[in-house]
Amino acid sequence: MIGYKIMNKHRIRLAAPTDAKAISQLMIPVVKKYVCNEYSKQGEQIIVSSMSAENILTNINSEYRYTLAEINKKLVGVLGIKTENHIFHCFVDEKYHRQNIGQQLWHHWLNDANASRVTVNSSKYAIKFYQSLGFIAVDEQFEKKGVVYHPMILQRTPI
Repeated sequence: MIGYKIMNKHRIRLAAPTDAKAISQLMIPVVKKYVCNEYSKQGEQIIVSSMSAENILTNINSEYRYTLAEINKKLVGVLGIKTENHIFHCFVDEKYHRQNIGQQLWHHWLNDANASRVTVNSSKYAIKFYQSLGFIAVDEQFEKKGVVYHPMILQRTPI
């Protein structure tokens, strides 16, 4: 089994290739409900297809690290990091919003990370969440192929 940690009632662990389908099934409904309203139809298709089980599996088998939160063996949150310093995915099942699961995933990853700075291209919906973690906007929103991004950065101070 891949290493894990219990935080409150949540089990935090690294994703395995067998988790790709569950990760996809968690992310797609959340992104459709809370994020895609910012995107064009083309943007929605791009973002949703990037979250397919096949693409998540490819990510897991390459340079991405996914950390998962589970309650009673049910996946309730996911944090995907690309190349050790860019948040690529951060989603929590709608039923578990505002229960600090996203923050717990973040702090779990951050405790092991060596990154001096971390970046994210946030959705409008998630800006306040990232600000609560210490991220600041670094530029105006931008759009690429119908997908709208809000670039943010967290600069970590060495201890």
